[in-house]
Parts: sequence; structure tokens; C-alpha cells
Amino acid sequence: MTSFREMRFDDLFKINSLVFDALTEVYSLTFFVKHFLGFPGLSQIAVAPGADGRPMGYIFGQYQVKRNQDPYGHVAALTVSPDYRRLGLATALMDFFFMVSDLKGASYVNLFMRISNRAAYQLYTSLGYAHRQTFLDYYPDEPKPESAYELRKYVPRPMEV
Repeated sequence: MTSFREMRFDDLFKINSLVFDALTEVYSLTFFVKHFLGFPGLSQIAVAPGADGRPMGYIFGQYQVKRNQDPYGHVAALTVSPDYRRLGLATALMDFFFMVSDLKGASYVNLFMRISNRAAYQLYTSLGYAHRQTFLDYYPDEPKPESAYELRKYVPRPMEV
């Protein structure tokens, strides 16, 4: 049975096979370390059963509180190994992060994604995320940059009378 748990520092050295997947944005070790320090409790890893505990997928999130803006959660990185896609792991990881963001008081959760990643777009819209805006040439690919969609899902709150 798959287990989900908070990521630990030593997991960073076990997720290389996931990081170098073609559909995954590649970030530096510094990026991940900053998330551990700046946003504790907002990362999860899905681990396969067995003694080796092979990483199946992960999510790194942020909780942002900016002046004159509602607080929000931001999905900085989400990936699932090609061997474990279409099993509901990405949904479980996204649901976890949405729930934690809600408990922290977020008004919404957002993410940025490549416009060419149709499978991701279908996943996120099925989870209730909606296209908010497009950022042209967001990803600095060579020789041609790629644009990004910002998707958002608002946290339902009771109406105050």
C-alpha cells in the first residue's frame, strides 16, 4: 500500500529519478532546501511499499501572505513517476496541499503550468482549478520560450452576514 508522509531532507537524494522526468520542471537542490526551511509541513512524498520505499511522487507547496492580498497556497512543484501515473497519486497530493492551505487560512491555491502539458491541465481542471491568466514566455526554454497558465482554486468559505 502506498504511504504518504512529509518529505525529509534525505528524500531529496532519492527523488532524482522523478526530477529528471520530461514533464517535470528541474529545480536546483537549493530550491528544495529553501522550501524545507521556509515552508515546513507543506511538502509530501508518496512512497511505494517494500523495503526500498521507492519515491512515487511528491508535492512542494508554499503559503504566501503578502501585503494587501489575501493569503494563498502555491503549488511550487508536483510530479508523479511515469510508472505510477493515473493511479490517483497526483490527486491525493493536490488534495493534501489544498486541505493544509485551507487550514492555514488561504483564500485560494494557485499553480503555474506549461500550456503544452494537456494531461496536467485536464487533471487540474478535474480537481476544480480554473484558468486565471496566461503568462507569455514564462519558461525560458531554448531556443523558444514557452508560456504558462496560472490556475486557481478558491477555498469555499461561509458567507458572513
